[in-house]
Amino acid sequence: MENLKVRTPKSLRKLLLSSFLFNFFEAFLLILFYHGVIMATQPDFTPFLPQKIKDFLKSEKPRLFDRKNLYDYLDGGAELYLAYDFQSLLVQEYKAGERSITVEIYSMGTCQDAFGLYSLDQEGENIQIGDKANYGSGLLKFWKFKYFVRITDMSGNDQSKEAILELGKNIFQKIYLETKLPELLSRLPADGLVPNSEKFFHKQIILNNLYFLSTENLLNFNESTSAVMGDYLLGKMSLKLLLIFYPDTSSAKSAFVNFCTKYLKVKPSGNRIIQKVEEGKFVGVELDKNYLWLTFESKDEKATRAFLRNLNKR
Repeated sequence: MENLKVRTPKSLRKLLLSSFLFNFFEAFLLILFYHGVIMATQPDFTPFLPQKIKDFLKSEKPRLFDRKNLYDYLDGGAELYLAYDFQSLLVQEYKAGERSITVEIYSMGTCQDAFGLYSLDQEGENIQIGDKANYGSGLLKFWKFKYFVRITDMSGNDQSKEAILELGKNIFQKIYLETKLPELLSRLPADGLVPNSEKFFHKQIILNNLYFLSTENLLNFNESTSAVMGDYLLGKMSLKLLLIFYPDTSSAKSAFVNFCTKYLKVKPSGNRIIQKVEEGKFVGVELDKNYLWLTFESKDEKATRAFLRNLNKR
């Protein structure tokens, strides 16, 4: 019996070939498009950086860092930046003879994160660059939109202050997008607040950097929490005030109970507790819906109680 062979008609072969080529071309375009999107989302800091400021010129190509290699640049300090949803960093050197200025532009997840990173260190002379900026010992720091900027004279003195400030103003003006302070800051009472002491953060690691409580996450910080902390001077009483926002009332109550039972060693019966701890100091805690107020370092129980009561009235 003659072997039967299946033959594909020419028209069908052409159709199959054209279909294969179309699918291949479509896949190729998708790959190009995908990589184009990736490239398009990479930060472009170039428009922010002038070629020259006074006698200082760009000395070399900028260096770029991301979440994977930030440790190569910030050995030992990267965790704090990552806790503020760090995305990328550009480092650009400027030189004028033997003098050197380093510009660092950190791109964060949100403008609130950028402010939070800035808020960790507000020491120095207040400078009129946007809402918040300070300068001291050859270091200028400011933030705008989702960018936190540091400009440093590597010699650590003020010999290049004029150039640093002009460079900072130049960069600030080229970031056209608007900034917005975290809304939670407005809930800190203004009376008695020490200027430039307010901090904004989300994570336990930042709290422990500001005021160490425990290696355990006693206050249930997570991706959905936000917190502000400030120093207060009220007559003869000084204290630290911490306000934490939780996404719902059950989360706030859980954190309240957890902190009281594990740190203060008491079982809460109401929404407010003031407990004496080491060195004759008092810790105050108040639960208010999905907010948790905490005071530390006070040495006056009566004044601490009155302070928390006033917060509740507000």
